[in-house]
Amino acid sequence: MKNDPSPQQQISDIVKSNDNNISIAAESIVSLFTPMFQTFSDRLTSIEDKVNDLERYNRTWCLRFHGFHEEKNENIVEKITSFTNKQLELKLSPTASENCHRIGPFKNGHNRPIIVRYFSRPTRQEIFRSTYRLKQKNPKVFIVEDLTKKTLALFHSARNSVEPSDRKRIVTRNGHVCRKQVDNSLRRITAQDIVAKHQQQPPITSEIISVIPSVTPSTNNIHDSVMMANNCQGSQQQEVSSQDR
Repeated sequence: MKNDPSPQQQISDIVKSNDNNISIAAESIVSLFTPMFQTFSDRLTSIEDKVNDLERYNRTWCLRFHGFHEEKNENIVEKITSFTNKQLELKLSPTASENCHRIGPFKNGHNRPIIVRYFSRPTRQEIFRSTYRLKQKNPKVFIVEDLTKKTLALFHSARNSVEPSDRKRIVTRNGHVCRKQVDNSLRRITAQDIVAKHQQQPPITSEIISVIPSVTPSTNNIHDSVMMANNCQGSQQQEVSSQDR
Protein backbone atom coordinates (compact mmCIF):
# COMPACT_ATOMS: atom_id res chain seq x y z
CA MET A 1 0.00 0.00 0.00
CA LYS A 2 2.88 2.36 0.87
CA ASN A 3 4.43 1.96 -2.57
CA ASP A 4 1.15 1.82 -4.47
CA PRO A 5 0.55 5.24 -6.08
CA SER A 6 -3.11 4.52 -6.85
CA PRO A 7 -4.53 4.83 -3.28
CA GLN A 8 -2.26 7.78 -2.59
CA GLN A 9 -3.57 9.60 -5.65
CA GLN A 10 -7.16 8.76 -4.74
CA ILE A 11 -6.69 10.17 -1.24
CA SER A 12 -5.14 13.30 -2.67
CA ASP A 13 -8.05 13.75 -5.04
CA ILE A 14 -10.57 13.27 -2.24
CA VAL A 15 -8.86 15.86 -0.05
CA LYS A 16 -8.60 18.37 -2.89
CA SER A 17 -12.25 17.93 -3.78
CA ASN A 18 -13.13 18.86 -0.19
CA ASP A 19 -11.07 22.08 -0.10
CA ASN A 20 -8.18 20.28 1.61
CA ASN A 21 -10.35 19.69 4.68
CA ILE A 22 -9.33 16.31 6.11
CA SER A 23 -12.29 16.20 8.49
CA ILE A 24 -14.77 16.47 5.65
CA ALA A 25 -12.83 14.01 3.50
CA ALA A 26 -12.40 11.44 6.29
CA GLU A 27 -15.60 9.51 5.53
CA SER A 28 -14.72 9.20 1.85
CA ILE A 29 -11.19 8.06 2.72
CA VAL A 30 -12.54 5.41 5.09
CA SER A 31 -14.93 4.21 2.38
CA LEU A 32 -11.98 3.98 0.00
CA PHE A 33 -10.06 1.61 2.27
CA THR A 34 -12.98 -0.43 3.61
CA PRO A 35 -12.95 -3.00 0.74
CA MET A 36 -9.19 -3.32 1.07
CA PHE A 37 -9.36 -3.95 4.81
CA GLN A 38 -12.16 -6.47 4.27
CA THR A 39 -9.97 -8.33 1.78
CA PHE A 40 -7.13 -8.46 4.31
CA SER A 41 -9.54 -9.66 6.99
CA ASP A 42 -10.91 -12.42 4.75
CA ARG A 43 -7.40 -13.58 3.86
CA LEU A 44 -6.35 -13.61 7.50
CA THR A 45 -9.42 -15.64 8.42
CA SER A 46 -8.63 -18.11 5.64
CA ILE A 47 -5.05 -18.49 6.89
CA GLU A 48 -6.22 -18.98 10.48
CA ASP A 49 -8.69 -21.67 9.33
CA LYS A 50 -5.94 -23.50 7.45
CA VAL A 51 -3.59 -23.37 10.44
CA ASN A 52 -6.36 -24.63 12.71
CA ASP A 53 -7.12 -27.50 10.33
CA LEU A 54 -3.44 -28.51 10.25
CA GLU A 55 -3.38 -28.47 14.05
CA ARG A 56 -6.65 -30.42 14.18
CA TYR A 57 -5.26 -33.09 11.87
CA ASN A 58 -2.06 -33.37 13.89
CA ARG A 59 -4.11 -33.95 17.04
CA THR A 60 -6.08 -36.84 15.54
CA TRP A 61 -3.31 -39.19 16.71
CA CYS A 62 -3.96 -38.13 20.31
CA LEU A 63 -6.46 -38.85 23.07
CA ARG A 64 -6.92 -37.35 26.51
CA PHE A 65 -7.55 -39.56 29.55
CA HIS A 66 -9.29 -38.05 32.60
CA GLY A 67 -9.82 -39.46 36.07
CA PHE A 68 -6.55 -41.36 36.59
CA HIS A 69 -5.16 -41.13 40.13
CA GLU A 70 -1.83 -39.33 40.05
CA GLU A 71 1.10 -40.93 41.85
CA LYS A 72 4.71 -39.96 42.42
CA ASN A 73 7.15 -41.61 39.98
CA GLU A 74 4.26 -43.28 38.16
CA ASN A 75 4.75 -45.25 34.95
CA ILE A 76 2.15 -43.59 32.74
CA VAL A 77 2.74 -45.87 29.74
CA GLU A 78 2.14 -48.94 31.87
CA LYS A 79 -0.88 -47.34 33.53
CA ILE A 80 -2.55 -46.43 30.22
CA THR A 81 -1.73 -49.76 28.56
CA SER A 82 -3.12 -51.74 31.50
CA PHE A 83 -6.26 -49.62 31.50
CA THR A 84 -6.99 -49.97 27.79
CA ASN A 85 -6.43 -53.72 27.86
CA LYS A 86 -8.44 -54.45 31.01
CA GLN A 87 -11.17 -51.83 30.99
CA LEU A 88 -11.64 -51.53 27.22
CA GLU A 89 -10.90 -55.21 26.51
CA LEU A 90 -8.19 -54.45 23.95
CA LYS A 91 -4.83 -56.08 23.30
CA LEU A 92 -2.39 -53.23 22.94
CA SER A 93 1.36 -53.19 23.44
CA PRO A 94 3.10 -50.49 25.51
CA THR A 95 4.90 -49.57 22.29
CA ALA A 96 1.59 -48.54 20.68
CA SER A 97 1.99 -45.05 22.12
CA GLU A 98 4.57 -42.62 20.80
CA ASN A 99 4.44 -40.33 23.82
CA CYS A 100 2.31 -39.72 26.89
CA HIS A 101 2.43 -37.40 29.88
CA ARG A 102 0.35 -35.43 32.35
CA ILE A 103 -0.90 -32.00 31.29
CA GLY A 104 -0.39 -28.82 33.27
CA PRO A 105 1.44 -27.96 36.51
CA PHE A 106 1.24 -30.31 39.48
CA LYS A 107 -1.33 -29.48 42.17
CA ASN A 108 -1.86 -31.38 45.40
CA GLY A 109 -5.14 -33.29 45.37
CA HIS A 110 -5.63 -32.69 41.66
CA ASN A 111 -5.41 -35.52 39.13
CA ARG A 112 -4.09 -33.95 35.96
CA PRO A 113 -5.35 -35.39 32.66
CA ILE A 114 -3.04 -37.54 30.55
CA ILE A 115 -2.47 -36.94 26.87
CA VAL A 116 -1.37 -39.88 24.73
CA ARG A 117 -0.13 -39.74 21.16
CA TYR A 118 -0.29 -43.05 19.30
CA PHE A 119 1.85 -44.19 16.41
CA SER A 120 -1.24 -45.46 14.61
CA ARG A 121 -4.48 -43.60 14.01
CA PRO A 122 -6.40 -46.91 13.70
CA THR A 123 -5.17 -47.78 17.21
CA ARG A 124 -6.35 -44.44 18.49
CA GLN A 125 -9.73 -44.96 16.80
CA GLU A 126 -10.05 -48.45 18.25
CA ILE A 127 -9.59 -47.05 21.74
CA PHE A 128 -12.01 -44.22 21.10
CA ARG A 129 -14.71 -46.57 19.79
CA SER A 130 -14.34 -48.79 22.86
CA THR A 131 -14.96 -46.11 25.46
CA TYR A 132 -18.64 -47.01 25.78
CA ARG A 133 -17.48 -49.86 28.03
CA LEU A 134 -16.41 -47.32 30.65
CA LYS A 135 -20.00 -46.42 31.44
CA GLN A 136 -20.52 -49.80 33.10
CA LYS A 137 -16.98 -50.51 34.34
CA ASN A 138 -15.40 -47.22 35.36
CA PRO A 139 -17.63 -44.15 34.97
CA LYS A 140 -15.12 -41.94 36.81
CA VAL A 141 -12.65 -42.28 33.94
CA PHE A 142 -13.42 -40.82 30.54
CA ILE A 143 -11.56 -40.33 27.28
CA VAL A 144 -11.95 -37.41 24.91
CA GLU A 145 -10.45 -36.15 21.69
CA ASP A 146 -7.60 -33.66 21.77
CA LEU A 147 -9.20 -30.51 20.32
CA THR A 148 -7.75 -27.21 19.20
CA LYS A 149 -8.78 -24.16 21.22
CA LYS A 150 -10.80 -22.86 18.28
CA THR A 151 -12.66 -26.15 17.88
CA LEU A 152 -13.35 -26.40 21.60
CA ALA A 153 -14.78 -22.88 21.61
CA LEU A 154 -17.06 -23.89 18.74
CA PHE A 155 -18.05 -27.04 20.64
CA HIS A 156 -19.09 -25.04 23.71
CA SER A 157 -20.99 -22.55 21.54
CA ALA A 158 -22.80 -25.38 19.77
CA ARG A 159 -23.85 -26.93 23.08
CA ASN A 160 -25.05 -23.59 24.40
CA SER A 161 -27.12 -23.01 21.26
CA VAL A 162 -29.37 -26.04 21.82
CA GLU A 163 -31.76 -27.16 24.54
CA PRO A 164 -30.13 -28.97 27.50
CA SER A 165 -31.85 -32.20 26.46
CA ASP A 166 -30.15 -32.03 23.05
CA ARG A 167 -26.63 -31.30 24.26
CA LYS A 168 -25.67 -34.95 24.23
CA ARG A 169 -26.18 -34.84 20.47
CA ILE A 170 -23.32 -32.36 20.10
CA VAL A 171 -20.20 -34.49 19.72
CA THR A 172 -16.74 -34.34 18.18
CA ARG A 173 -15.29 -36.65 15.56
CA ASN A 174 -11.73 -36.39 14.27
CA GLY A 175 -11.48 -32.89 15.67
CA HIS A 176 -14.71 -31.66 14.05
CA VAL A 177 -17.82 -30.55 15.94
CA CYS A 178 -20.92 -32.45 14.83
CA ARG A 179 -24.55 -32.96 15.69
CA LYS A 180 -25.87 -36.49 15.88
CA GLN A 181 -28.99 -36.88 13.74
CA VAL A 182 -31.95 -39.18 14.41
CA ASP A 183 -30.61 -41.64 11.81
CA ASN A 184 -27.21 -41.74 13.61
CA SER A 185 -25.48 -39.73 10.92
CA LEU A 186 -23.24 -36.85 11.95
CA ARG A 187 -23.84 -33.40 10.57
CA ARG A 188 -20.83 -31.14 10.83
CA ILE A 189 -21.33 -27.82 12.60
CA THR A 190 -19.51 -24.65 11.57
CA ALA A 191 -19.15 -21.23 13.17
CA GLN A 192 -21.56 -19.89 10.55
CA ASP A 193 -24.19 -22.34 11.80
CA ILE A 194 -23.94 -20.89 15.30
CA VAL A 195 -24.28 -17.34 14.00
CA ALA A 196 -27.32 -18.37 11.97
CA LYS A 197 -28.80 -20.06 15.02
CA HIS A 198 -28.49 -16.90 17.09
CA GLN A 199 -30.08 -14.91 14.28
CA GLN A 200 -32.91 -17.47 14.15
CA GLN A 201 -32.08 -18.31 10.56
CA PRO A 202 -31.53 -21.70 8.92
CA PRO A 203 -27.90 -22.90 9.15
CA ILE A 204 -25.73 -21.51 6.37
CA THR A 205 -23.62 -24.58 5.81
CA SER A 206 -23.64 -28.17 6.96
CA GLU A 207 -22.06 -31.31 5.68
CA ILE A 208 -22.88 -34.91 6.50
CA ILE A 209 -19.47 -36.44 7.08
CA SER A 210 -20.05 -39.89 8.53
CA VAL A 211 -22.55 -42.42 9.79
CA ILE A 212 -22.19 -44.03 13.18
CA PRO A 213 -22.63 -47.82 13.16
CA SER A 214 -25.66 -48.81 15.18
CA VAL A 215 -23.57 -51.37 17.08
CA THR A 216 -21.35 -48.67 18.53
CA PRO A 217 -23.04 -47.10 21.56
CA SER A 218 -19.99 -45.06 22.41
CA THR A 219 -21.47 -41.88 20.98
CA ASN A 220 -23.55 -41.47 24.13
CA ASN A 221 -20.48 -41.69 26.35
CA ILE A 222 -17.34 -40.40 24.71
CA HIS A 223 -17.67 -36.66 24.99
CA ASP A 224 -19.02 -35.96 28.45
CA SER A 225 -16.62 -33.23 29.05
CA VAL A 226 -17.89 -29.74 29.54
CA MET A 227 -18.98 -30.13 33.18
CA MET A 228 -16.62 -33.00 34.01
CA ALA A 229 -13.60 -31.51 32.31
CA ASN A 230 -14.12 -28.22 34.10
CA ASN A 231 -13.75 -30.10 37.38
CA CYS A 232 -10.92 -32.37 36.28
CA GLN A 233 -8.78 -30.05 34.23
CA GLY A 234 -9.14 -26.58 35.73
CA SER A 235 -7.01 -24.22 33.73
CA GLN A 236 -6.68 -26.78 30.95
CA GLN A 237 -10.43 -26.89 30.19
CA GLN A 238 -9.89 -25.00 26.94
CA GLU A 239 -8.52 -28.17 25.36
CA VAL A 240 -11.18 -30.73 26.31
CA SER A 241 -14.37 -31.85 24.55
CA SER A 242 -17.46 -33.25 26.18
CA GLN A 243 -21.03 -34.49 26.04
CA ASP A 244 -23.73 -35.09 28.64
CA ARG A 245 -24.23 -38.71 29.56
